[in-house]
Amino acid sequence: MNFSQLNAFLLLAQGFNVTETAERLHCTQPSVSIKIKNLEEELGVILFERINNRLYLTPQGKLYKEYASKIISMLDISKSHIKQMNDSSIGEIKFGASHFIGVYLLPKVIAQFKKEYPLVKISMDIGKSNHLIEKLKNHELDFLIMADNIFFNQKEHILNTFLNDPLVLIFPPNHWLSKRKNCSFSDIESELFIIKPKHSTTNKFLFENMGKHLEISKIHNTIEIDSIEGIKQGVIHNLGISILSKISVNQELKYGSLCSIPIKDFNIERGVRYIHYREKYISPAMNNFLKMLTKSNK
Repeated sequence: MNFSQLNAFLLLAQGFNVTETAERLHCTQPSVSIKIKNLEEELGVILFERINNRLYLTPQGKLYKEYASKIISMLDISKSHIKQMNDSSIGEIKFGASHFIGVYLLPKVIAQFKKEYPLVKISMDIGKSNHLIEKLKNHELDFLIMADNIFFNQKEHILNTFLNDPLVLIFPPNHWLSKRKNCSFSDIESELFIIKPKHSTTNKFLFENMGKHLEISKIHNTIEIDSIEGIKQGVIHNLGISILSKISVNQELKYGSLCSIPIKDFNIERGVRYIHYREKYISPAMNNFLKMLTKSNK
């Protein structure tokens, strides 16, 4: 078994055909086929089956893909870390962030970090939490940054909360709520609420906590939009009101395109934290970034 075989296997497993794989590996198509054949013979299993001239992973192939990804990832990490041993100003950091954090919180931190460490390569993957967790599991990412309402096993992970982010009621400047200093849920239960879809972790977290203050069944006038920007634009254009992360609406509140008042007895906030495996090697560049992340949000 060698790394060229693993690279060929992973490219095919990702959906590339033999021709595309050969081009990416700068070798011939027969060479790709030989690599896979030799790998299968060494493992003693069939990794791919051909159906209608397309390759599909067998169950054994799907399982082996997880291990092959980790092997290649660890090789890349080892090369990077060796280069960083004597110089923390170079290297590469790959991390994932949930949408509201990656869009509204981290660009400022990354800009500050790049000013101080311009040679460090940064790659941020913004996506849904389940996809990011899978990438962390496969060692495709060094760490994650997301809200603390998402479960992680503390025996396996380091969890460090560095910021608290309250959820706030938002409405347009010409809304009747703009004349109030605060309100109760009974005041707004008949309003049209613009919310994230029911399957989203944000929606589940919000309604679980709202349920402590009112009967959720009373909020029956809703529109689902699977985008924070879409929700904000809906509120700005008088479509309805919403409850969002304060991080995600700071700019609009500052410049007056959105307004906010407290909801009586409703003080809900989510912690924002970074997560990595306990056995994860913390490179000098990654350590510097996490320190700056924590310091800049105190």
